[in-house]
Amino acid sequence: LHSFFSDIVHKVIPVKETDIAVGILRLLETEKVVTEGAGAIGVSALLAGNLPELAGKKVACILSGGNIDSTMVGRCIEKGLAVDNRLIRFEALISDRPGGVAELSRLVADTGASMKALSMERAFHRSDAFTTLCKVVAETRGLDHTLELNNVLKKRYGADCEFFTIHGPLEKK
Repeated sequence: LHSFFSDIVHKVIPVKETDIAVGILRLLETEKVVTEGAGAIGVSALLAGNLPELAGKKVACILSGGNIDSTMVGRCIEKGLAVDNRLIRFEALISDRPGGVAELSRLVADTGASMKALSMERAFHRSDAFTTLCKVVAETRGLDHTLELNNVLKKRYGADCEFFTIHGPLEKK
């Protein structure tokens, strides 16, 4: 069996699940093509830089399958956005008085970012009773935009604001 495959298989390249999600996202965004993970694997390997010997060359990738349900497409889009630093999380300790959330929302909106999810934690943070820990998932245009949002919120909230990407805390970048 090994000799059969060694004659027709020249190279095996591992591709991470997160890279496959980015491949599916890129095909959706740029080519308007819906494909399953296995169908997007070639594009995913190229985008991840797993085939540096093909850089700068014209390459054809076979998109071999579209058997993916809408729930999985949604997950791949979210994961791809997170890997792209276009979907990020941050936590900010804000005033728990009227206008606290409105101020945070205005600061986010003024940068052009969009809040996708927001939750508030009053009891379990280590501060006074007049603040709340606001946890936000936001959509940005990418890393530069995320850094811009980080700078704006750090200017207002200082050390009481922390940013996270799928890769870890933003400060470690």
